[in-house]
Amino acid sequence: MSDLLYPVVLNEPGYTPDKNKCKIWYFGVPFDATICYLEGCRFGPKVFREALFQNEVYDINTGTNLLDVGFFDLGDLEPVRQSVQKTVERVKEQAAHILDKGKFPLMIGGEHTLTAGCVWACAEKFKDIKVVQFDAHDDLRTEFEGIKYDHACAMNLCVEKIGIKNLLEIGIRASPQSSAKFKNQIIYRYQLRDNFEAAKKKLLEFVKDANVYITVDMDCFDPGIAPGVGTPEPDGLLYHEVLELMKVLKNAQKIVGMDIVELRPLPDNCVTEMTASKLLMETIAQLKDKI
Repeated sequence: MSDLLYPVVLNEPGYTPDKNKCKIWYFGVPFDATICYLEGCRFGPKVFREALFQNEVYDINTGTNLLDVGFFDLGDLEPVRQSVQKTVERVKEQAAHILDKGKFPLMIGGEHTLTAGCVWACAEKFKDIKVVQFDAHDDLRTEFEGIKYDHACAMNLCVEKIGIKNLLEIGIRASPQSSAKFKNQIIYRYQLRDNFEAAKKKLLEFVKDANVYITVDMDCFDPGIAPGVGTPEPDGLLYHEVLELMKVLKNAQKIVGMDIVELRPLPDNCVTEMTASKLLMETIAQLKDKI
């Protein structure tokens, strides 16, 4: 019997490890109902998997063989096409199921709204989690186009459960005026450029000895290195900057879950999915002792 609660189809890659020995159980959610600019991130899980298996399993930076950590692919979760809320609730159920098995939940989206489901599940399991968000947009609107279950409201859905003081956003460079009141919870792109070490210190103080959930919207990166996203935003983060910030998370007590979202494949251009998969592999190598 599958461990995926609402399977579309089980993915059976060439590498099929013993799921009980794998720390990380991951699943895709092919869903992009509220994308307001460029649709297509429902295809993100498929191309992410294709890129993932092009990576070397040995990480040269840490000397880690990632097969020793272990990744088990549960396949894709079937979304509820007519309901964003019900889809988010399914994501919550799936993440809770993975946590109950003592495994690390990793979700591949799909739109950013899906993150709320994983955060809710982790918050119920660990009670006191903090969320570190890499993004171009703050996603803190209380509603967008008349609804609250929208990718522009993804982090508002999270903070309704965990509180705004338990969120830190990194790389933001597009934000409505209404979000100015949350500036203490944001490390803007210009702040990283002006004083990267100060930004690292703020992140360190936020995550130290905490239970941390990581969400990566691929539009956090500069479009020059990650063009395949739903809402590209100029002047984004560079790969080495994001990885350097990920290393700071080693100061957390525990990394409780992670997602990578808003990956929108482009024809004849696999740069974004390769960036996403490489970031995942190198992040896990850096943080393996906290998972």
